[in-house]
Amino acid sequence: MAKMMWRPAWWNQTYDSAWERIKEAARRDWEQTKHDLRLPGGHELNQSVADTVKQAAGKEPIPAEDRPNPPKVIGSWDEAEMPIGYGYGAQHKFGAEHPSWDDRVETELRLEWESSKAESAPRWDDVKRWVRHGYEYKR
Repeated sequence: MAKMMWRPAWWNQTYDSAWERIKEAARRDWEQTKHDLRLPGGHELNQSVADTVKQAAGKEPIPAEDRPNPPKVIGSWDEAEMPIGYGYGAQHKFGAEHPSWDDRVETELRLEWESSKAESAPRWDDVKRWVRHGYEYKR
């Protein structure tokens, strides 16, 4: 199929410029969508909506064509060790009462975390997944 080059009468250089800025991010999003929907010709590009928005805004570089975005780093061990250990210890302490992670145990641990943490400690929302990982860690 040939590329469509038609533009409406109101289209001007401003719209051309704006489209040129986001076109590649939109193309990558399209390729990822085709892959996710198992349509022919799609490619796994590790492209999320957030990536598309950041790339279109120029806040994140766009990798070469058909190259995936780099994987997301979830954090270093130094950042994760304390919350994972906290969750692991909490399961030992509260596991009889709360054998699996639920809203009650999460609320209890969040309140404890928020009331006793140091100024430099991360927010609960930033560590909750690690605390839960420690709590659910199979021995």
